[in-house]
Amino acid sequence: MNNLGFIGFGEASFHIARGLSSNIDVYAFDINATHKDLGPIIGERAEQANVKLLPSLEELAQSCTIILSATSAKIALKIAQDCLPYIQPDHTYVDMNAASPMVKEEIEKILSEKNVSFVDVAVMGSVPAYGHKVPMLLSGSGASEFFTFGKALNMDFKVISDQPGGSSAIKMVRSIFMKGFTMLAIETLQAGIKYDIVDEIMESIGHTIDATEFKKLANNLITRTAIHSERRVAEMEEVLSTLERFQVDSTLSNATKEKLKQISEQHLAAYFDYRPPDDLMEVIKVLDGMEVST
Repeated sequence: MNNLGFIGFGEASFHIARGLSSNIDVYAFDINATHKDLGPIIGERAEQANVKLLPSLEELAQSCTIILSATSAKIALKIAQDCLPYIQPDHTYVDMNAASPMVKEEIEKILSEKNVSFVDVAVMGSVPAYGHKVPMLLSGSGASEFFTFGKALNMDFKVISDQPGGSSAIKMVRSIFMKGFTMLAIETLQAGIKYDIVDEIMESIGHTIDATEFKKLANNLITRTAIHSERRVAEMEEVLSTLERFQVDSTLSNATKEKLKQISEQHLAAYFDYRPPDDLMEVIKVLDGMEVST
């Protein structure tokens, strides 16, 4: 069984690694491992998941045959370039960042210089909810091989094609709705709080969309956006690039990106100690300038 190494050991990597480390050796490199605020969280996660943190990309490449990039869409290409001096033809490079199909195509082009197999991964569900069994779509030259690896570990993989970008294209189009819906929910609740009618609004919308499930969905999307808004700005920029390529009107997607940018500028991740709050109303109140009791 191949060893697996994560570049970036954030929330997604942690939940995936925790489900795999009892069957294979799992390693990770995270540039924030020594950060005064993020470092202790990364160290705690690594200990819980039985993952060995390594100090450099070079040592990660030396320790693993499968390298999985789980950082951010905006630096996905740079990370692949940084890895190039250390990887060999027997490596499989997997990118699960929510980058555009064009970025994934460029990554495979770079890696082909050293005959390294590439897998474009699109994560299609909540990683905290499903762990290593979260549904993932695979494309690229190494998709079939990575599928075999994941199947042995009970991972939920589906191969789209052997061409990079196929998986990410599906995720980009899906993001137009999912991230736009989150922004609409925030804007609606920010208006509702002005008249103290949030419960009534939630109930009314819930009657249309199924009350219980809507509340769970809204709570999950908004509380996680509070922590990950900066990364999602970059992801929406990838969506916009994708829409531009195909000359599709991107009015709402652009508005969603701008709303995410406004939220990220309020530094909610630090406010909530880099962990999603339990209740979406905590996020709405902070965005509205109201104090939140802790």
